[in-house]
Amino acid sequence: MKQIFTFCSVLLSGLVFSQEGTLDTSFGNSGFSVYNSGAYGRSIEIDASQRMVVGTYSTSRTFKFFRFSASNQLDTTFGTGGSTTVSLGGDDAVLYDMKIQQDGKIVAVGYWESTNSANRKDFVVVRLNADGTLDTSFNGTGIVTVAFGSNEDVAQTLAIQNDGKILVAGHSFTGSFRDIAIARLNTNGSLDTTFGTNGKVTTDLAGNNDEARCIAIDKDGKFAVGSFTYGAASSSIFADFGVAKYNSDGSLDTSFSTDGKHVVIINPSFNDSPQAIAFQNDGKILVGGAAFMNTGARDDFAIVRLNPNGTLDTSFNSDGIFTTSIGTSDDTPSSMKLLSNGKILLAGIVWAGSFRDIGLIRVTPAGNLDTTFGTNGKTQQGYGNLSTIEDMDVLSDGRIVVCGSAGSTNIFLSRFNGTVPAYLDAKDIAADHHGVSVYPNPVAEVLYCNEKMEHFELYSVSGELVKSGRNAKEIDVHDLVKGNYLLRITVKDRTITKKIIKN
Repeated sequence: MKQIFTFCSVLLSGLVFSQEGTLDTSFGNSGFSVYNSGAYGRSIEIDASQRMVVGTYSTSRTFKFFRFSASNQLDTTFGTGGSTTVSLGGDDAVLYDMKIQQDGKIVAVGYWESTNSANRKDFVVVRLNADGTLDTSFNGTGIVTVAFGSNEDVAQTLAIQNDGKILVAGHSFTGSFRDIAIARLNTNGSLDTTFGTNGKVTTDLAGNNDEARCIAIDKDGKFAVGSFTYGAASSSIFADFGVAKYNSDGSLDTSFSTDGKHVVIINPSFNDSPQAIAFQNDGKILVGGAAFMNTGARDDFAIVRLNPNGTLDTSFNSDGIFTTSIGTSDDTPSSMKLLSNGKILLAGIVWAGSFRDIGLIRVTPAGNLDTTFGTNGKTQQGYGNLSTIEDMDVLSDGRIVVCGSAGSTNIFLSRFNGTVPAYLDAKDIAADHHGVSVYPNPVAEVLYCNEKMEHFELYSVSGELVKSGRNAKEIDVHDLVKGNYLLRITVKDRTITKKIIKN
């Protein structure tokens, strides 16, 4: 034990931390990296080895995937020389979202447009093996298309269940309006017929157009979709934050707003656009996006928090709604991350004259700007005439990577300093809370508990749920990257949080 304490003490004393929210100048060229990919950077995910996987699309009807090392070098062990190109044919194909499964496989979604039918678009789902090759165990080809009707079906987001099934959400044009459209795929790529009607669900939120932009799964298997929703305010020409919550079988969860649907109107006279959604551990729902504010007639960063029953959570910024400006013109967020300490990151674009800057904010669990981040909770960072910021992810050491496009078809990456993980000392390792202990800690292969865990959740320091389960006395962690994790255990109606080191 003395040896462990000494090691941790030396580790702590040797660390020098930069101000959170500032540009990490050790990354790329003084914090920035531009890669001539011939494609538009759309989505970024950090894998278990802290490599950056970037999903893109190009005007040649292809999805392209690139993998970069933690030191920002193209990883030549991935695909061919560090990249994989998936040709989809047709008239058009656009990638919107991407996730990495626990086994390292990569799933991306978007739409594919047929050459044989005018305006015919279908959901498209692509899965790659961890090495960048197409996964032929997925529908035999690695590619699945899903049609809801004969018109426009566009997938914009996905989430992966603990059992490996894939939820894909977007919209389907019914002939009059666009409705929320959700499909669930089995691990082999087939539609899951236990979900909705033959694997598909459509939902009309407010009698007009609905476009699902984001999806999140709660720890009980229920899930919620955030939608760009028209029709809730007195005039149907403006959009609002729409949220629909579902049971695991695809039926609407009527414990949420009595019918499973809720629309938050931030400004009834302008468009408000949700872009990201997340569940807190207590079941509350966070929705991040843009709200068009009267002041200066501009978009601002916005976060809404709902109680599990769908009502606005008035403990969050007094009314459940947080908004802030960064610049003096439009501020348009595109990505949100809920961190393990309950703080919320929102990233996007800040207009600065004729240029676009990177914008980041961090918000406390109470719904206020976190003044320990950037300048009073905000960061604005320019890089020439930046085209767009599309996505964000967080490394295991807390640093933040944003992804988008610079110029025409170049991947743009930038890295910022973030929350530093809490390293363990001797008392954390030796602690025995309420008679419940986990061991060994640090752990290399399997983590054991001296009592049966009714439910457990293992989180990375960035707040990502990496493993969960029920009625278990051990957790296999051999596939996790070395680092620090937070473990929440429910034993005999007690919920305990422990810090874990993975060696």
